[in-house]
Amino acid sequence: MKKFNQIDSDMSFSMHLCTRGKCEMIVNDKRCLLKCGDALIKSPLVQISRVKESEDFCMATIFEDEIDVLAPIAETNFDIVQDFLRQNKFYCSCNANEQANFLTRKKTIDEYKQALTSKDISGKQNIAIKHIIALLEQATILEYANIFLKQQENKHEDNNKERNIMIRFIFTLFNNYKYHRQVKFYADSLNFSANHFTRIIKKVSKRTPSEWISIITINQSKKLLRKQNISIKEVAQELNFPEQFTFRKYFKLYTGISPKEYKLNLSKEKSAASNK
Repeated sequence: MKKFNQIDSDMSFSMHLCTRGKCEMIVNDKRCLLKCGDALIKSPLVQISRVKESEDFCMATIFEDEIDVLAPIAETNFDIVQDFLRQNKFYCSCNANEQANFLTRKKTIDEYKQALTSKDISGKQNIAIKHIIALLEQATILEYANIFLKQQENKHEDNNKERNIMIRFIFTLFNNYKYHRQVKFYADSLNFSANHFTRIIKKVSKRTPSEWISIITINQSKKLLRKQNISIKEVAQELNFPEQFTFRKYFKLYTGISPKEYKLNLSKEKSAASNK
């Protein structure tokens, strides 16, 4: 059984479209069959493993980005986002026109992301393009949600309060992890005691709030450290650590190596890849 496009502790948020063939998958412990025309959303709350696929199976990644790209629309459209994130079914069927629209959107997003690699763009252009990409990805998520929700039965289940708490925690965390790395802050934000809050999150996700906080902080640290034009000191400042030493200690505690060693390993891997 192989995992489905996992990167850096499953902290990515992505949308995929099956363009050919079919694939049997396990989605959050539920077995399902993905076929041509089906689209699915992958997030930290959705664990996917491939079981068996046809020889002609082909999956297009419409976009893949950090989950915080969803945060702005989650704040203003939380009921919609919450509704499709809490479902047991994490994919929907798209008609020919919807498939074509998503593939066109993929092409546009890919072109903008390619433009970011150009050395000729200015800093202001870089910022503008990143905003365009975020808006395109957010619009794509809402388009997916609209198709998904139309295919669901018109019933509302209120018995999944614990999962809703988990979803709210994730979005609150992505908005605040740079400034708040204590469980109490998130428990207070959602009006729970720290102990009760920890029990809920552990029950739903098999991870404690502390683990989620460290995973997301380290994931974002690695994302910044992968950039060539940023120093370790600047990464520490970006993540609001009081000093570089504190960041180094935090990073080594959860990864086993220092930020400097991590950057060196990246350089070695890049050199080895270019020499092949």
